[in-house]
Amino acid sequence: MQNKVIIVKTILLFTFSVLMLACGKQSPKTFDAKISYPADGTVFPPEFPPPTCFWETTGNTNSTWKVSVLDAENQVLHESKVSSEMRWSPSAKVWEALKQQAKQQPVSLVLAAIDDQQKAFPVDTVSFQFSADSVGAPIFYRSVPLPFKFARENLTEVRWQLGNIGSSDAPATVLSDIPVCGNCHSVSADGGTLAMDVDARDEKGAYAIVEVGEETVMSEKEIMNWSNFVNGEFTYGLLSQISPDSRYVVSTLKDSEIFVDRNDLEYSQLFFPFKGILSVYDRVEEKYFELEGANDTNYVHSNPSWGPNGEYIYFTRSRAAHLEESGIFRGSQAVDYKAYNKFLNAFLEREKLFKFDIYRIPFNNGKGGKAEPVPGASNNGMSNYFPRFTPDGKYMIFCKAESFMLLMPDSKLYIQPVDGGETRLMNCNSDNMNSWHSIAPNSRWMVFSSKKYGPYTQLLLTHIDEKGNDSPPVYLEYFASGNRAANIPEFINMSPDAKFEILPKFLEDDAFALRMGEIKSKEKKYEEALKYFNNALDFNAGNADAHHGKAHALMMLKQPTEAMKHFNKAVELNPGKAEYLLSRGNANLTLKNEDKALDDFNRAIAIDAFNFMAYSNRGMLWRQKRNLEKALADFNRSIELNPESNVTYINRGVIYAITKKYDEALADFDASIRLNPSDLSAYFGKAKVYQEIKENNKALEVYSQAVSQAANNPETYFNRAMFFMQTNEKTSARNDLQIAAGMNYEPALKMLKEMR
Repeated sequence: MQNKVIIVKTILLFTFSVLMLACGKQSPKTFDAKISYPADGTVFPPEFPPPTCFWETTGNTNSTWKVSVLDAENQVLHESKVSSEMRWSPSAKVWEALKQQAKQQPVSLVLAAIDDQQKAFPVDTVSFQFSADSVGAPIFYRSVPLPFKFARENLTEVRWQLGNIGSSDAPATVLSDIPVCGNCHSVSADGGTLAMDVDARDEKGAYAIVEVGEETVMSEKEIMNWSNFVNGEFTYGLLSQISPDSRYVVSTLKDSEIFVDRNDLEYSQLFFPFKGILSVYDRVEEKYFELEGANDTNYVHSNPSWGPNGEYIYFTRSRAAHLEESGIFRGSQAVDYKAYNKFLNAFLEREKLFKFDIYRIPFNNGKGGKAEPVPGASNNGMSNYFPRFTPDGKYMIFCKAESFMLLMPDSKLYIQPVDGGETRLMNCNSDNMNSWHSIAPNSRWMVFSSKKYGPYTQLLLTHIDEKGNDSPPVYLEYFASGNRAANIPEFINMSPDAKFEILPKFLEDDAFALRMGEIKSKEKKYEEALKYFNNALDFNAGNADAHHGKAHALMMLKQPTEAMKHFNKAVELNPGKAEYLLSRGNANLTLKNEDKALDDFNRAIAIDAFNFMAYSNRGMLWRQKRNLEKALADFNRSIELNPESNVTYINRGVIYAITKKYDEALADFDASIRLNPSDLSAYFGKAKVYQEIKENNKALEVYSQAVSQAANNPETYFNRAMFFMQTNEKTSARNDLQIAAGMNYEPALKMLKEMR
């Protein structure tokens, strides 16, 4: 078919060249143009709605254009004149007529520029055709705003949608406006069961498995938790996949990963696992078990996928990194920040790479077996990941990049026969990220995510014939929705125009009340947070997290005595949680219960010797008790564990200032400002050191830097005013006090009254 397309295109261009020479006409250079979409050889589904064809030009963009569609015999099937916008979309009537006239044979799209004398000059041509294979199923996918950090902080903005390839209507939203994170999903072979990451209890291991219907109810009883397998310890339950028969789910547990935000809209996250084993949940027996052969802790095993008929599990594998190297024990939160920062920065700067190979293991009714590398997808010097299979069992399609996985600009899709054979780069790849692929139930179409059209990932579709040959991609323009990334697409084996809605009933239980309380606390809406925490405790009076959340809200509402009751209850319910002890220790400090606070901090350190906040808080206590030597030792240890905590530098800087080690104090305040320029305490501490050493010009410079940094904060003007008072510059002091007073800052108002 490809050879025939090339021949047709060559004949067509030759015909136009002869005609132009005969007329003594040459295409003006200002009419240089190239058709950008569709690409030559594109195959459209028979049900596909009219696309938007577009082109680019290096010359006159105000030209008028003529678009012609010709059949294999160069007979004109359609012609249209187009003004300067350089795009053409046929009407539904014209598009349907072209489908009937083409009869699955290649047709040519010819672009011609029209000059001032209304003569047409052909400038480019591409061929396309309509397949006899329908897509036959809708696509379930996630629509998310970028960057990912924004999406995480605004979870209610994320939508899950269901799109019909054959419709020009916007895909239906089937789940939205939920204040918890939902992520990877998979569907059983018959389309009857949907499995999906849902942080229902603000736990990353929470996982929903629901039966798909017109109303798909996601209630508490449909949610299991991977943390049950690891005795309640943290786990993401990463990149889980449900088996074709829906009985089993396989996932990466006991995992650690790099999961870091980047200041780049297009690639705003670096993510890859570097530790983990494969574990399985049996829905019938309701039990969890490690998969033998994929549980060697010397390796990371991740990204599992069920092979044809569920006989094998395919997964990515690489040499694991452990706590000593990574600074991370479980999940993505560092416990040894010094090791973590060295580990992370090596990858961010690409001084080190992390490459995966694809392995497979017999499932053997859950017994596992020997893991073997997949030829063509392993030991090739690249990172290989995301193995997926055509439902007919013939082909494996996977991603390959230089390093890592997910959101890699150089990620390309490859295809190879399951039974062995040539590994081929697919024709559908764009120049900018290709990943997250899913194959239609009939094995003839594949959808995938790409950044071909900009930073917001969009969905593309390619046809795959019986020999595994694929075509240039079809852009699913009707699935695009403004400044949103369309990702994690999944075909569901159901009627293309099927309708269903996911009802998140789990949001009505105590776990949701707890989550909402935490959200309101982060928003500093503590009265509202209290209501949700109380609701959670009405459901379950033994919910330690709810007691802890309520205690924190009460502290922020200046009710420390009442808060202490709930801190005590949280610690009683879960005495092994360092976070609870740290919070109670801080409350005891507020209530001037220094001995109790010291006991809490000591207990927290005994539980978690890598908790930098425990040392920092205990250092604050020692400073309050005027034991500066012990305070300095704790601040040193805290900074050793986490060199990125600006607050600890401020606290240590104060100790250095008190002990007249001014150079060390200035260095710490500078370090804090570098890490967090918006924390004003570092500016004030630095300025006071300069005052101590009689360098008032430098002190004034620092106070003014604080004003520039936070011009709407009255405290900056008030502190500079106090400096002016001490240096007997009363006019300047009054000016700053008046600015602060204009912001209703009580100390400034009081000071102005005294000055009168």
